[in-house]
Amino acid sequence: MHSHRSRSRARRSLVLSLLLVPVLLATTAADARIRTYGWLEWAFLKPDHVRIKAKLDTGAKTSSIHAVDIEKFTRDDREWVRFNVPITPRNGGGKRTRIVPMERPIVRDVLIKAHRGEALERPVVNIDICLGGITFTTPVTLTDRSRFNYPLLLGRVALQGRAVVDVAQKYVNDKRCAGARAQK
Repeated sequence: MHSHRSRSRARRSLVLSLLLVPVLLATTAADARIRTYGWLEWAFLKPDHVRIKAKLDTGAKTSSIHAVDIEKFTRDDREWVRFNVPITPRNGGGKRTRIVPMERPIVRDVLIKAHRGEALERPVVNIDICLGGITFTTPVTLTDRSRFNYPLLLGRVALQGRAVVDVAQKYVNDKRCAGARAQK
Protein backbone atom coordinates (compact mmCIF):
# COMPACT_ATOMS: atom_id res chain seq x y z
CA MET A 1 0.00 0.00 0.00
CA HIS A 2 2.88 2.32 0.78
CA SER A 3 4.40 1.84 -2.69
CA HIS A 4 1.00 2.54 -4.32
CA ARG A 5 0.84 5.95 -2.56
CA SER A 6 4.40 6.71 -3.61
CA ARG A 7 3.63 5.90 -7.24
CA SER A 8 0.46 8.02 -7.14
CA ARG A 9 2.41 10.93 -5.68
CA ALA A 10 5.13 10.48 -8.27
CA ARG A 11 2.56 10.46 -11.10
CA ARG A 12 0.86 13.60 -9.74
CA SER A 13 4.24 15.31 -9.45
CA LEU A 14 5.12 14.36 -13.02
CA VAL A 15 1.76 15.57 -14.37
CA LEU A 16 2.05 18.81 -12.38
CA SER A 17 5.61 19.32 -13.64
CA LEU A 18 4.56 18.76 -17.24
CA LEU A 19 1.72 21.24 -16.82
CA LEU A 20 4.00 23.86 -15.27
CA VAL A 21 6.76 23.71 -17.91
CA PRO A 22 4.83 25.78 -20.52
CA VAL A 23 3.88 28.31 -17.83
CA LEU A 24 7.48 28.65 -16.69
CA LEU A 25 8.73 28.97 -20.26
CA ALA A 26 6.15 31.66 -21.02
CA THR A 27 7.05 33.53 -17.83
CA THR A 28 10.75 33.36 -18.67
CA ALA A 29 10.10 34.67 -22.19
CA ALA A 30 7.97 37.52 -20.84
CA ASP A 31 10.58 38.38 -18.20
CA ALA A 32 13.24 38.58 -20.93
CA ARG A 33 11.32 41.52 -22.47
CA ILE A 34 11.14 43.38 -19.17
CA ARG A 35 14.04 45.73 -18.45
CA THR A 36 15.02 47.67 -15.39
CA TYR A 37 14.95 51.45 -15.73
CA GLY A 38 15.58 54.34 -13.38
CA TRP A 39 12.84 56.78 -12.48
CA LEU A 40 14.37 59.17 -15.06
CA GLU A 41 15.47 57.96 -18.49
CA TRP A 42 16.21 59.34 -21.95
CA ALA A 43 13.51 58.36 -24.43
CA PHE A 44 13.29 59.02 -28.17
CA LEU A 45 10.20 60.21 -30.02
CA LYS A 46 9.77 58.31 -33.27
CA PRO A 47 9.99 58.59 -36.20
CA ASP A 48 12.31 61.61 -35.89
CA HIS A 49 14.43 60.03 -33.12
CA VAL A 50 14.21 63.17 -30.99
CA ARG A 51 15.69 62.70 -27.53
CA ILE A 52 13.49 63.75 -24.60
CA LYS A 53 13.78 63.39 -20.84
CA ALA A 54 11.15 61.02 -19.45
CA LYS A 55 9.93 60.47 -15.91
CA LEU A 56 8.80 56.88 -15.34
CA ASP A 57 5.93 57.18 -12.89
CA THR A 58 4.29 53.98 -11.66
CA GLY A 59 1.89 56.12 -9.61
CA ALA A 60 0.33 57.51 -12.79
CA LYS A 61 -1.91 55.31 -14.91
CA THR A 62 -1.65 57.30 -18.12
CA SER A 63 1.20 59.04 -19.89
CA SER A 64 1.39 62.67 -20.94
CA ILE A 65 3.65 64.83 -23.07
CA HIS A 66 4.30 68.56 -23.09
CA ALA A 67 2.47 69.91 -26.14
CA VAL A 68 1.75 73.46 -27.27
CA ASP A 69 -0.21 75.00 -30.14
CA ILE A 70 -2.74 72.15 -29.97
CA GLU A 71 -5.19 72.37 -32.87
CA LYS A 72 -7.88 69.84 -33.77
CA PHE A 73 -8.86 69.25 -37.39
CA THR A 74 -10.61 66.67 -39.57
CA ARG A 75 -8.85 64.38 -42.04
CA ASP A 76 -10.57 61.55 -43.90
CA ASP A 77 -13.70 61.92 -41.73
CA ARG A 78 -11.61 61.38 -38.61
CA GLU A 79 -10.65 63.80 -35.86
CA TRP A 80 -6.93 64.62 -35.77
CA VAL A 81 -4.74 66.99 -33.82
CA ARG A 82 -1.63 68.93 -34.74
CA PHE A 83 0.68 70.11 -32.00
CA ASN A 84 4.26 71.08 -31.22
CA VAL A 85 6.57 69.43 -28.71
CA PRO A 86 9.21 71.91 -27.47
CA ILE A 87 12.53 70.23 -26.69
CA THR A 88 14.75 72.54 -24.63
CA PRO A 89 18.46 72.11 -23.88
CA ARG A 90 17.50 71.06 -20.32
CA ASN A 91 15.01 68.36 -21.34
CA GLY A 92 16.54 67.18 -24.62
CA GLY A 93 20.25 67.62 -24.17
CA GLY A 94 20.79 69.85 -27.20
CA LYS A 95 22.32 73.30 -27.42
CA ARG A 96 19.13 75.13 -28.37
CA THR A 97 15.38 74.70 -28.15
CA ARG A 98 13.85 72.65 -30.94
CA ILE A 99 10.17 72.56 -31.84
CA VAL A 100 8.99 69.14 -33.04
CA PRO A 101 5.74 69.42 -35.04
CA MET A 102 3.45 66.39 -34.92
CA GLU A 103 0.07 65.34 -36.31
CA ARG A 104 -1.80 62.34 -34.98
CA PRO A 105 -5.33 60.93 -35.07
CA ILE A 106 -7.15 61.47 -31.80
CA VAL A 107 -7.71 58.19 -29.93
CA ARG A 108 -10.12 59.79 -27.47
CA ASP A 109 -10.64 62.91 -25.39
CA VAL A 110 -10.35 62.84 -21.62
CA LEU A 111 -11.79 65.17 -19.04
CA ILE A 112 -9.21 66.23 -16.49
CA LYS A 113 -10.42 67.91 -13.32
CA ALA A 114 -8.39 71.06 -12.69
CA HIS A 115 -7.38 72.27 -9.24
CA ARG A 116 -10.12 74.93 -9.28
CA GLY A 117 -12.80 72.35 -10.00
CA GLU A 118 -13.44 72.97 -13.70
CA ALA A 119 -12.94 70.10 -16.12
CA LEU A 120 -10.54 70.44 -19.04
CA GLU A 121 -10.83 68.33 -22.18
CA ARG A 122 -7.53 66.98 -23.47
CA PRO A 123 -6.84 64.89 -26.57
CA VAL A 124 -5.14 61.51 -26.30
CA VAL A 125 -2.98 60.31 -29.19
CA ASN A 126 -0.74 57.30 -29.80
CA ILE A 127 2.97 58.08 -29.96
CA ASP A 128 5.86 55.78 -30.85
CA ILE A 129 8.56 55.95 -28.21
CA CYS A 130 11.90 54.20 -27.97
CA LEU A 131 13.11 53.53 -24.44
CA GLY A 132 16.25 51.53 -23.73
CA GLY A 133 16.47 50.29 -27.32
CA ILE A 134 12.85 49.07 -27.41
CA THR A 135 10.25 50.90 -29.51
CA PHE A 136 6.59 50.77 -28.58
CA THR A 137 3.37 52.69 -29.19
CA THR A 138 1.58 54.17 -26.21
CA PRO A 139 -1.33 56.57 -25.67
CA VAL A 140 -0.35 59.98 -24.27
CA THR A 141 -2.41 62.94 -23.15
CA LEU A 142 -1.43 66.24 -24.77
CA THR A 143 -1.02 68.89 -22.11
CA ASP A 144 1.00 71.91 -21.05
CA ARG A 145 3.71 70.41 -18.83
CA SER A 146 5.84 73.58 -18.82
CA ARG A 147 5.53 73.89 -15.04
CA PHE A 148 6.88 70.36 -14.60
CA ASN A 149 10.54 69.33 -14.70
CA TYR A 150 10.05 66.56 -17.26
CA PRO A 151 8.24 66.94 -20.58
CA LEU A 152 7.33 63.26 -20.92
CA LEU A 153 5.66 61.25 -18.19
CA LEU A 154 5.34 57.52 -18.81
CA GLY A 155 2.68 55.89 -16.64
CA ARG A 156 1.72 52.29 -15.88
CA VAL A 157 -0.07 51.69 -19.19
CA ALA A 158 3.15 52.45 -21.11
CA LEU A 159 5.42 50.57 -18.68
CA GLN A 160 3.33 47.44 -18.07
CA GLY A 161 4.96 44.29 -19.37
CA ARG A 162 8.14 46.07 -20.43
CA ALA A 163 9.63 47.87 -17.43
CA VAL A 164 10.58 47.56 -13.81
CA VAL A 165 11.38 50.94 -12.28
CA ASP A 166 14.20 51.19 -9.73
CA VAL A 167 13.34 54.42 -7.93
CA ALA A 168 16.86 54.67 -6.50
CA GLN A 169 18.38 54.96 -10.00
CA LYS A 170 18.42 57.43 -12.89
CA TYR A 171 19.49 56.87 -16.51
CA VAL A 172 20.41 53.20 -16.03
CA ASN A 173 19.31 51.90 -19.42
CA ASP A 174 21.48 53.62 -21.96
CA LYS A 175 20.73 51.41 -24.95
CA ARG A 176 20.46 53.58 -28.03
CA CYS A 177 17.50 53.52 -30.32
CA ALA A 178 17.95 52.75 -34.00
CA GLY A 179 18.35 55.97 -35.92
CA ALA A 180 18.81 58.03 -32.76
CA ARG A 181 21.02 61.03 -33.14
CA ALA A 182 22.20 63.72 -30.79
CA GLN A 183 20.39 67.02 -31.01
CA LYS A 184 22.46 70.01 -32.17
